[in-house]
Amino acid sequence: MLRIIKFASAFLGVAAFIFLLVFGLNWSSFQTLFDNREGLAEGSEWVEKTYSLKGLTQYIGEHPGTVSIASVVLEEPDSTIMYQEDTPRAMGTLSNLFLFIAYADAIERGDADPGERLDWEDISRYQLPGIGENKHRDTYRGGRSSGLIDRDGTLSLGNALQLLTKNNSLALSDYLLSRLDSGRFDELFGRMSLEHTDKPVPFSGLLITTAPSIQGMTPPELLQHWKNEGRAGFEEAVFSNTERFLNGDERNEWSEVLKNKRLGLNFMEERDLLELYPATTASELVSVMKKIVEGELLSAAVSGRVLDWIRYPMDEQTIRRNFSDYGALYDNRIGLLNGVDFGVSQYTGHTTVQAVFFDRMHIAVWFHMSSNHMHQDFQQRLIWDPALIESMKSEISNASS
Repeated sequence: MLRIIKFASAFLGVAAFIFLLVFGLNWSSFQTLFDNREGLAEGSEWVEKTYSLKGLTQYIGEHPGTVSIASVVLEEPDSTIMYQEDTPRAMGTLSNLFLFIAYADAIERGDADPGERLDWEDISRYQLPGIGENKHRDTYRGGRSSGLIDRDGTLSLGNALQLLTKNNSLALSDYLLSRLDSGRFDELFGRMSLEHTDKPVPFSGLLITTAPSIQGMTPPELLQHWKNEGRAGFEEAVFSNTERFLNGDERNEWSEVLKNKRLGLNFMEERDLLELYPATTASELVSVMKKIVEGELLSAAVSGRVLDWIRYPMDEQTIRRNFSDYGALYDNRIGLLNGVDFGVSQYTGHTTVQAVFFDRMHIAVWFHMSSNHMHQDFQQRLIWDPALIESMKSEISNASS
């Protein structure tokens, strides 16, 4: 009997230790999954169907409210694919494209020096606690390992822009945005004749302004409040909140709130608040990319600089297998998968420019596509895969009729 008791005690002790190890150390992750169980079920019937890109085209055809595509083959205008191309969509970090254009223009005009030294500690001041910190750390590690960041934690402005294209650090984006004159984008958007694209705003202020944990309003109340205030008032608040986080008395208080409660949003609420993010249309964004590729955006020198910055995918063997030239910017956040790219097919030699948005999509489908990098694969193959191109055209035709 004593042996049985000893064995049972040892067994229960080991079981308790394993339970604490597995569940205790990952309790916050389990809590997140529990709190988002409704969102994780949303659209789950489409997960199995979208394992193939053929199934993904069917999802696109049946959900025009969440997808926009503009795909233009420069040598064959008749091959253009347009789907919900004039519907406003959240840009997320695709707004960095205009940051790159602004810096390329500033460098060419002598208003910025690509060799100017920057300090990573200054950049990190824009980092919100608990929001994208791993991405920011990975950006630093990638910069150190590639030699873009020196051992003393400094880097050139040119290297900072190169890091941003690949890693999408929100703090780095905010820091670079802060160094530009506030009126530069007004002038720039006028020169580019953009009518349906919002100007970039700092992500730190954007997240603080839309955080129920800080603002003390529910997500529906936040949406309604800023709809009533209008876009200009919202953008002013976003820039103001970034400044308050950097230099105001609220920094410590807001940091504690974010550490303990994060934004105070579940997955579905975070997805729905994308409505407040800077937006554009696929048609307007692809027109910008077309001018860049043709060397006609502002100047050939500006266009060339932007192309050089976004060509980072050419380092990958799989890209070189299908493209003789390729460049892209992508974003991936709750409920949003989007990208803008250009590519020269190895098989046809034709150049395609594209803007693709999956915006405010079903949470289950987003998780499935995000974990498998499906939106990137979809965009790339929409340039070189004839079967996918025909399938997409067929779905759009069926949806239109």
